[in-house]
Amino acid sequence: MTQFPNDDKRLVEFLRQNQGDVPTAAPGLESKIMQAVASSPRQSHKRRQMWIVPPAIAACLLAAVTGYLMLVPTTASVKTAELEAFMENNWDSVVEETPETSKSQDAEASWWLADNNN
Repeated sequence: MTQFPNDDKRLVEFLRQNQGDVPTAAPGLESKIMQAVASSPRQSHKRRQMWIVPPAIAACLLAAVTGYLMLVPTTASVKTAELEAFMENNWDSVVEETPETSKSQDAEASWWLADNNN
């Protein structure tokens, strides 16, 4: 960044010539401030900690509702149990051996014959 030394000196001189006077302090200002501090009511320790009560109540309610929902079975879990039972029964019927009466050597041959005729 290019600096212009003449401008810096001119700015410093301008500020020195036009600086304001420092205001004088009001008589007894310090004692007035100290009296105001001494006369102000102090906040009790209890009042400063009262802000924690509403969030604590909300957290307890949330924990209670969550615990209740986890302990009580919902309809979705009942439907899931029914679906599991159906799947187990269906799987058992598929995996079991089929009776000899339903096995037919001619069934496969007739299938191929019906397919070839088209």
